[in-house]
Amino acid sequence: MHRVQKFIEVGGGRIGYALNEEAFSKASGGATWKQDLSFNLVDTLLDDPEFAAVLRLVLRDGHVMVPTLPKQE
Repeated sequence: MHRVQKFIEVGGGRIGYALNEEAFSKASGGATWKQDLSFNLVDTLLDDPEFAAVLRLVLRDGHVMVPTLPKQE
């Protein structure tokens, strides 16, 4: 079964969402990613309704990478 999963890039800090790890690994140019097992899609949508735009991309394309935000000082 495919479901939306959250991944964090090891050593890079980018965040990605994908339906399965294989599609995501290919799309990211071979980067190493670790699944965030604490990710819950429903809780994320309830906390941030704007996440629906990210979800649409994942469902359409199978994956999406979210750029790393610059650190605020």
